[in-house]
Amino acid sequence: MHLVFLLFLGSFSFAKFDWQGHRGARGLYPENTINAMKEALKYPISTLEMDVVISKDDKVVVSHEPWMNEEICQDPLGRRIKGKKVNLYKLSFLEIQQYDCGSKVHPRFPHQKKIKQTKPLLSSLIIELEKELSSRGLSVKYNIEIKSNPENEKAGFQPKYEDFSDKVATLVLSLLPADRFMLQSFDWRVLIYLHKNYPQIPLVALRDVPYKAENVLRELTFSPYVFSPNYKLLSSSDIDFFHQRKIKVIPWTLNSPGEMKRIKDLGVDGIITDYPNMILNLPTSHGGEMLPDCPKNENRFENKCIKIPSHSVASPNIPGWVCKRGYIQKRLTCKKVKLPSHAEFSEDGKTWICQEGFERYRSRCHKKSH
Repeated sequence: MHLVFLLFLGSFSFAKFDWQGHRGARGLYPENTINAMKEALKYPISTLEMDVVISKDDKVVVSHEPWMNEEICQDPLGRRIKGKKVNLYKLSFLEIQQYDCGSKVHPRFPHQKKIKQTKPLLSSLIIELEKELSSRGLSVKYNIEIKSNPENEKAGFQPKYEDFSDKVATLVLSLLPADRFMLQSFDWRVLIYLHKNYPQIPLVALRDVPYKAENVLRELTFSPYVFSPNYKLLSSSDIDFFHQRKIKVIPWTLNSPGEMKRIKDLGVDGIITDYPNMILNLPTSHGGEMLPDCPKNENRFENKCIKIPSHSVASPNIPGWVCKRGYIQKRLTCKKVKLPSHAEFSEDGKTWICQEGFERYRSRCHKKSH
């Protein structure tokens, strides 16, 4: 059995503290995909965090935006997507499946595995993961964000928030008992509606703007199961306030071991991270000792010390290096990018664009026809 699974099964402190894999394991694998969730399960997480939107044919689709994000997605022909032009609420699920949201190099997560991935149905994701968990004798929870806001509703990117909430709540309740999942949202209209109509579901109040702790419950009108702010907004007095009212505090999104330890020491109940592998670099339940440092010119990757590869430069982030311009990470190496004729590298030095007078078609640059 993989070492990290042994750690997961043998460490009761991890079970008590709620480590959540953000969009699965966004720092390691294309976000909000079934395989991103499976990647997160390699590490001692207790909750899988994800986002959902609605398709034209009323399917609940796992996606952070209700449009194809130009940062991570390509159209069915491999072409660039611009802005918010591809509205998922105007596409059927079969049409959504034609878009690749895993092959592009993520500019903010250069170590993320590059592989063609499509946006899954929430039902398919839960069913597939429940099989995986059962086969491994594991159990995790699901933290599902309803990506609703008044602006998107008005602009036609989603149904009315009540309908949106009903679709998600009824679907998840048909697949999981209420103690196996939470529903969260920045749209507190959603939370108030769910609290009234689905009181059995634990709710998470997300916050991304400054707040006064005493005003949160007035605005929300009820006590949520979890208050989940941006970690940069959080103070120890906030944590005390919510704990006194039996409300858990789980901040987002922490991506360095130092910040994780600092925030954990404040007394939070959990942490949401893009890098669940970093949990292994924090004190364990076995005497609180840190994992040993790797030798010089090596860094920890999937719980092993490995040599920093050729054609890379050292980086403080996992896995400890960034491939140089013209190279892309391929597991433990930096592989040279094949640059086709009449193409040049983009600013990131990993992807390429066609030169003026040429247009991209799949992996080549063809001269534009006049």
